Amino acid sequence: MPYTRPLKEVVGEYGCFLQCPTSYNGKVYALCDGGTLVIQIEIIVKYGQVSIRLSLLGSCPDSSYAGIPLLKGSPTEELFYIIVAYNNEVKKTLGNVYLFKWVMATMMWEEMVDIKDSIFFVDLAHDYHSVYYNHAIAAELGGGYIHIHDQMGKVMYSYDVEDKTISLSCMAAYPTSHLSLWEGDTLESENEVDKIVVRLSVTMDDDDDDDEVELNESRLLNLPFHLLEMIMDHCIGVEYMGFRATCKRCHLAAPSIQWKNNKARLRLRNYSLDSPWLMVVDRNRGRITFTDPVSGDKYFMKRSHVSIRRDKIHCSRFGWLLLCSNYSPLVFFNPFTNVICELPYVNAPDGFDSLCFSAPPTSRDCMVVGFRARGKHANVYIHSEQTWRVIGLDFGGARFCFPTFCGRDVFVLCDKGEVYVFKNLFKSQGCYYKKVVSRKRQGGECFLVKSDRQFLLIVVGDFGEYVEVLKLNCRNKEWEKIESLGRYMIYVDGTTCLCVEAKAPELENKIFFPRLHSKNGKIVFYSLDTCNYHTFNGSSKNIQQIDGVGIKHAYSHAWIQPTWS
Repeated sequence: MPYTRPLKEVVGEYGCFLQCPTSYNGKVYALCDGGTLVIQIEIIVKYGQVSIRLSLLGSCPDSSYAGIPLLKGSPTEELFYIIVAYNNEVKKTLGNVYLFKWVMATMMWEEMVDIKDSIFFVDLAHDYHSVYYNHAIAAELGGGYIHIHDQMGKVMYSYDVEDKTISLSCMAAYPTSHLSLWEGDTLESENEVDKIVVRLSVTMDDDDDDDEVELNESRLLNLPFHLLEMIMDHCIGVEYMGFRATCKRCHLAAPSIQWKNNKARLRLRNYSLDSPWLMVVDRNRGRITFTDPVSGDKYFMKRSHVSIRRDKIHCSRFGWLLLCSNYSPLVFFNPFTNVICELPYVNAPDGFDSLCFSAPPTSRDCMVVGFRARGKHANVYIHSEQTWRVIGLDFGGARFCFPTFCGRDVFVLCDKGEVYVFKNLFKSQGCYYKKVVSRKRQGGECFLVKSDRQFLLIVVGDFGEYVEVLKLNCRNKEWEKIESLGRYMIYVDGTTCLCVEAKAPELENKIFFPRLHSKNGKIVFYSLDTCNYHTFNGSSKNIQQIDGVGIKHAYSHAWIQPTWS
């Protein structure tokens, strides 16, 4: 039966079609208007006549969650709304997953932070996107996951709702029929991912009124209390927080550091770490987790003075983050001092594809460059001396990522594989760009990073089956494969890559990824010496080799070099 007219009566002239129908509470529901509205469909049969009535159940969650919307009702009388977002629209690489449940009492959507023993299967590989749900999956298969068959039909993503991490596996070993995959009861358990057990050891906040600490006393620290306080006065950074979590007496001897306290800041200013930390934002729990990739220790910031919109961190450098907040399009944020530097308003309604900055925001030399492509057009946004300037480009729909300053020039990687350099961006006239080099090979995910004045391209296979490092030869305009990073180490993430000099020989020639091994919960790195993946087991001298199976990807993250000033 045609439903165009009754649909327009409910949602107006812009109502187009219904999609993703599902049953809930004895009625049929579907998405409308690109997944922004939920429509209730009543099918009435009376005296052999069939009629349908359409009514509006409500709006979908915040439209800032861009992605593929899905609706699913359950046998337990629950209605779920799922958004599958992509980091790269061309390659269709999964970016994040959002799950909401309709609460009839409040007539509102509630974001779910855990689904316990339940499990979802989402099939995006067919024209009709289907969702299968089981609220009590067998224990040996492991609940708490949303498994997603990607649009290309080659990859299975397994999203852990509680941890906000994701693992992926090749679909070659699975049956081609999506029905046998979703509804069969013989799913292979080799794709099962063990949960990561996170030990809440230390907190960093300004209002430390409910710290959680271990109360196991140790006779090794049976020292007079004033001596413990003297030891604490000489501890800084990780040493201070680790000592504080040792036992109850140390906890009392070491008060929570007030990060805005000038005395504490002076003591922390000269502190340096062996490695940048992996920062992961957990918006649902309202906390930020910092993980030291060498020791594996985790540190938690319970409360933050800034709310990150869309879980989007655009750039991380010099210990500062450049991000979108809920009250401003762009702000600088130092999570270790809680200092916020707000940038002037810029008209970019759909956000940026990528951003970079040249110096800490406290410096007069700080310049910001952003790229945004929509359709066949692209804009470059340039900020210096408290003003924004916009330059229009015609790049045929190409998007830019990993912009990096080299002096006052900006090098950027195109999603089609080329590297461009933009010159004279900060002059009122004479700005131009040119292609530096084309992509040497196809396939794999690419990351652009600068080492001193040398540019490197990190190429990682779709399933991590290979890792290559290419050096840019500007004279020949070619990529040259290299076998060693020398004394350097690289930290890769989806927006910014860091290349730093190793402070210990054991850290040299390694590439760190924002990935956790499902068995030991440690951060995964790739060694160019062994051509294998490893994790550190408590120290840089204790290395454990792993295979590529059971690796979980962290989202809404950034590598950050701690700075206390």
